[in-house]
Amino acid sequence: MMTISICAAVSSAQTASPATPNDGIASIAQTASRFENNMLTLAEAMPADKFNFAPSKDVFKPGSPAEFATVRTFAQQLAHVCGEPYRLFGPFGVKPDTDVDIESLASLQTKDEIIKALKDSFAYQDKVIASITPENAFTPAGPRGFSRISAIIAILGDDGDHYGQMVEYLRMNGIVPPATINQTHRMSQAPPQK
Repeated sequence: MMTISICAAVSSAQTASPATPNDGIASIAQTASRFENNMLTLAEAMPADKFNFAPSKDVFKPGSPAEFATVRTFAQQLAHVCGEPYRLFGPFGVKPDTDVDIESLASLQTKDEIIKALKDSFAYQDKVIASITPENAFTPAGPRGFSRISAIIAILGDDGDHYGQMVEYLRMNGIVPPATINQTHRMSQAPPQK
């Protein structure tokens, strides 16, 4: 679904009239903003004392073949998400507003540190997305040869994977994810369908 909406947005950017050349880019920015909001509210919903939570074999029925020795903690999942924009957008020459040591992100432990890093990472991501134009959207750069569009698709796809994992982490701790609460509320407010 995400790939379809991004492809439609890119197609719109390529075929838009001269009066609206950035409509497709605006659609991409809107999609990224939704992902950022969902990730941030998910991170904020997890209690600080659960940031080092990771599933373990003991949460499954006895005899389960599941192995969890190398599973990332909730904090490690978020630290990874924080680093993706810096790693994938770096080759395009858009500098973050503050210096960032990407390697140090992996050592973040506290909820406050990670939430701040997540917000900074998303601010950088938004800055890079704002720099996308129809002229530079598909120009490859860096060792992977990603374009700005392929980089944002890769980031949002990876964010979606980690978001899904972290939803389960919240649920294993008895917490309903904020996006689920919001969706349930919207559905209860919708007029009945005929």
